[in-house]
Amino acid sequence: MSTRRIHITQVKPTPTTHVGLWLDKYISEQKRDDTASRRDLVEEVVNMSRNPDNQYLYKQFYESRWVNTLAAHGARCREAHTLGRMVIGLGDESVLETSVTLHRTYGVPYIPGSALKGLAAMFVRTRLAGTEWGECIGQGQAKQWVAGQPYNVVFGDTEQAGYVTFFDALYVPGSEHNGQALWPDVITVHHTDYYQGKDAPPADWDSPTPIPFLSATGNYLIALAAQPGCDAWVNLTFDLLGHALRELGIGAKTSSGYGRMELTSAAQDADDCSVPTHSQEAALDPDQQQVTDLIHRIQSLSHKQVAGELNKFVQEWRQLTVSETLKRQVAQAILDKNRQAGREKKTAEKNWYQELVASLTTDGEIG
Repeated sequence: MSTRRIHITQVKPTPTTHVGLWLDKYISEQKRDDTASRRDLVEEVVNMSRNPDNQYLYKQFYESRWVNTLAAHGARCREAHTLGRMVIGLGDESVLETSVTLHRTYGVPYIPGSALKGLAAMFVRTRLAGTEWGECIGQGQAKQWVAGQPYNVVFGDTEQAGYVTFFDALYVPGSEHNGQALWPDVITVHHTDYYQGKDAPPADWDSPTPIPFLSATGNYLIALAAQPGCDAWVNLTFDLLGHALRELGIGAKTSSGYGRMELTSAAQDADDCSVPTHSQEAALDPDQQQVTDLIHRIQSLSHKQVAGELNKFVQEWRQLTVSETLKRQVAQAILDKNRQAGREKKTAEKNWYQELVASLTTDGEIG
């Protein structure tokens, strides 16, 4: 095994090396406490994802095959853009102990159709209980969901599949800065022994343990199709997904702000699945593009940079001439980054912090 590992460390990536294969197989060291080799692997994968040759091959597939496949199935398409970072499949098996869902052939991030369907169903169960969609009955372990007719039509039941098909949402080529969809990220565990169930209470002198992982950004093409005669249900399902993606988020770490997405304003017919592109959306909605780019810059700050750089983003936020909804997205991104850097308590009394918090409420008062 050690001889095999030596040979693996001598392999160098080529311009068309598969990003997913490299992530799964080519870590230089595999030691439990070796953070450096894991961080290096993440950086290698990110650099490989920037390669123009890999991006060109995927773009050819997306434009010449994938869009045509959706049209052939009568799908209606809408783009969803990430409002920050997104990570799908964080808990899957991986040499890093943190994973990410990548396309099997082209190594780009995507959202499985099953994840979209599960998110929409969860939104109905948690937010629409007591309506025509259904209701929850019972208590504790005996609690169960009794589905209404609309729920069964969209999602199906144990005897029959739903009438709406959820396709995988593939990354839209070129929709992120320099076409780069994957970015390095880190989870910092501050009380390792405590979280592992050892007899050690959390303390201020515990050493933080940074865990590197990959997160994704960009636009993703969401496609839905309905059985013949059920086209009206597709728009309704898009409405459900729009609320779920914006309010709940998809993937892992949604409680930390990951996975929030925004759908484009209108669905496209099957013949127009190729129409919604990043360049056209940006031309139609420059304010949204400006805000999205600003949020990405905020999310890209390292924790060490936050203290010196965050005030600059606060100034940019104050000068924005966009809708209040868009400004609130930026304010939330700044507060999230400030919290992730462990500076929330230090800055809670600052005027800029209270100004940001106040902007997130509809009446302008701090809640």
